[in-house]
Amino acid sequence: MGKLGRSIGRLPIKPYLLLTLPMFVVALILRAITHSDLPYYVWAVLWAVPLVIVLAVRWVYFVVTLAWAILVEIVRAVRRGFARPG
Repeated sequence: MGKLGRSIGRLPIKPYLLLTLPMFVVALILRAITHSDLPYYVWAVLWAVPLVIVLAVRWVYFVVTLAWAILVEIVRAVRRGFARPG
């Protein structure tokens, strides 16, 4: 799949989670100050949506790569079957 495939396979999740920890602390502080769950919900959406997108892209990449590998093996087997002298 080339350059795009390599970059999708290397999407870092752990640094992303570590970067969102300060956001979580700020949301908890704002929740304590305002007595509202809104800062927590905003943080949850800001945290979850990009992570879900990254995981979905990685899953789709895996499925497409698997299907491609299976298709390549089927084509090789068919070519081998026709290439043999009858």
